[in-house]
Amino acid sequence: MSTSSSRRSPVLIENDRRQFMKYLGALGVAPLGTALSSTTALAASGYPDKPIRMVHAFSAGSGTDTTGRILAEGLTKSLHQSVVVENRPGASMMIGTGFAAKQPPDGYTMLMVTLDSLGLNPYLYRNISYKVSDFDPVTLVGEIPLVLVGAPNLPYANFEELAKASQHKKKEYSLGTWGYGSVGHVVGVTIASQTPLKFEYVPFQGAAPAAQAIMGGHVELSVITPQSAAELVKAGRAKAFAVGGEKRLADLPNVPSFKELGFPQLRAMQWHGVAVRAGGNASIIDKLYANCQAVLKDPAMAAKLLQVGYTKIDGRSPKDFAAFIASESAAWGEIVKASIPPINN
Repeated sequence: MSTSSSRRSPVLIENDRRQFMKYLGALGVAPLGTALSSTTALAASGYPDKPIRMVHAFSAGSGTDTTGRILAEGLTKSLHQSVVVENRPGASMMIGTGFAAKQPPDGYTMLMVTLDSLGLNPYLYRNISYKVSDFDPVTLVGEIPLVLVGAPNLPYANFEELAKASQHKKKEYSLGTWGYGSVGHVVGVTIASQTPLKFEYVPFQGAAPAAQAIMGGHVELSVITPQSAAELVKAGRAKAFAVGGEKRLADLPNVPSFKELGFPQLRAMQWHGVAVRAGGNASIIDKLYANCQAVLKDPAMAAKLLQVGYTKIDGRSPKDFAAFIASESAAWGEIVKASIPPINN
């Protein structure tokens, strides 16, 4: 028999394939590809069918923790399933973030992410248990402008007097930070690089101890959240000299922004967002995003979140949040690499 006569035509092959598919259908067996896609779709459509864990890589009671708990409360109602906050603080947020990076990519472990965890730590620590690529962004909650505050006994009334003393007296101020390489530390480095101020950095174990050191006059300056700054200034326990962001804050109307003071490129901002383990079903991320949007747009929930100190509620898409993280990581990474030696943790 010739080779050409033994070769079956494509038409016959396609007829055989169709007959085989009909045979499988008669048996109630789905083809492999169809079964996999159906199973994935079913899993996504039934999500969530059990409680979701929201990991906080920081202690209870912080501003970020408050944000996550407000979101968890709203998502519990929106998803009709419990969203339970689990605090796993320590090691500059690396314990909780590293834990979340090792969970299955099934959407049942959410993570509150910040400038510290995704924008600074990868540049600060040589031995880190996670990568930014371990997470799929869901949404950005918002940005918080930070405030440069001073001890109540500091003999300067405003930023100009601070700067003049630093320039003419070659004064180096003690700046209490939230820890080595924290946002408070890196923002201090940024202020020192773009203004006449010079600092000696004094690390504390978190923002609260740094604020207490300001109240007691143990350090001269610190960078803290607007909520804390407003409370301390109102009580006469601190002075506020400048705020981050584009404009003055409603709770600190007499305090100029760095932009207003002539430093438009100075970004003294913290940000908070939500992410999940990378590699999961895209429709689950879409569902989480849609429900986060519903919470962020709810007037009562938005009002609670604004009290944390956000200038506005953001809620951008996963794609746009991913671009934001990449941009922030690149910008702050350059500052860290130029100014802060990495840590052999």
